[in-house]
Amino acid sequence: MRLPEEHEERGMGTPVVYTIVAVSVLILAILAIVFFTNTRQRGRNQARNRLAQATPSASPERDMEFAEGQEDIETLYREHRLRSEDLDFWDMDRDDSPLVIVEPSPSTSPSPTPSHEPTEEELAADGEHVKVTLKDGTEKWLEISKKIPLYTYDFTNIKITAGKMEYFQDGEKNSRLGVELSKESGNVDFEALKNSGVDFVMLKLGSRGYETGLLTLDESFVSNITKAQEAGLEVGITFFSQAVTEAEAQEEAKFVVDNLTPYKINYPVAYDMEYIVNDTSRIEILGEKEKTDMAEAFLSYMEKEGYDTILYGNKNWLLGELEPERLLTQYDVWLNDQSPIPDYPYQFRMWKYAVRQKVNGVENETSYIISFVDYTRR
Repeated sequence: MRLPEEHEERGMGTPVVYTIVAVSVLILAILAIVFFTNTRQRGRNQARNRLAQATPSASPERDMEFAEGQEDIETLYREHRLRSEDLDFWDMDRDDSPLVIVEPSPSTSPSPTPSHEPTEEELAADGEHVKVTLKDGTEKWLEISKKIPLYTYDFTNIKITAGKMEYFQDGEKNSRLGVELSKESGNVDFEALKNSGVDFVMLKLGSRGYETGLLTLDESFVSNITKAQEAGLEVGITFFSQAVTEAEAQEEAKFVVDNLTPYKINYPVAYDMEYIVNDTSRIEILGEKEKTDMAEAFLSYMEKEGYDTILYGNKNWLLGELEPERLLTQYDVWLNDQSPIPDYPYQFRMWKYAVRQKVNGVENETSYIISFVDYTRR
């Protein structure tokens, strides 16, 4: 027979056992979680230690905290062991088809064409070059400058009667006829010259000796200028230069001004510098720049004194012995060329078109000049 208390104890035994078992399972689960967490933490610490050893001077940005799982990827990246399969999103557009390498096609651009040296005929016909002959006889082709005005004359409008040239424009005569005179011309009847149709004379005033360097006045100058003006002819002046310094060129210009003081002239003062045929001249020591300097020194001096000026020369001198772009853009040109049509390309205001001419009123042979400008109206 059991006591009431004993029966009550037996009824409570089973629930107690269940409780103990549940508590034990909970404890085991907590221990497992703690163990798993500690294991992962040790792995992270080991990765950090390896990174710290590999990169002891890592920047603060590399020590920043990452979300769970991200730190492992960052570790792989830092250790240069990151592969595409470590990042799942790299597989989203993966194309497993084999890689096709396309060989570059050969260039289709044409190979450079060998440069062609233009022939004499091509240079003469292209309208862009002009040939000059230098003192030593060598020839060279020069490109026609776009900075210098070209001549605009229509030579079909020229009429020549008994050696006297006239130029017509719009049906009207638009030129003046002249002759060149010096002591070599001999005696001159200026009245007869005027009556023959001559409008102006270019008188040689003087020169510098090509050997001595001395300045001399032409022996016929005073007589010629006096009689020419009495006959009603317009007068221009020429001076033969052999200056080798700018000071000498200015000395020549002053010499001209001093000898023109008693006279008034309407046609230009011409600067004439040339080599001496079959002899050696002072100016042969000068290069293109220096000869250009001499011309500029003389012409600018004369212009400052109030005179019209003009640069005299043939094509070979103007283009081969001087610097054309310096002079031909500033000063008028008196061209010496006996060709029917000059191949000098640039603008010229006066043209000595015929030499060794027998002219009425002049004892010896002289040269004809046509002026496309009436300098009395300038």
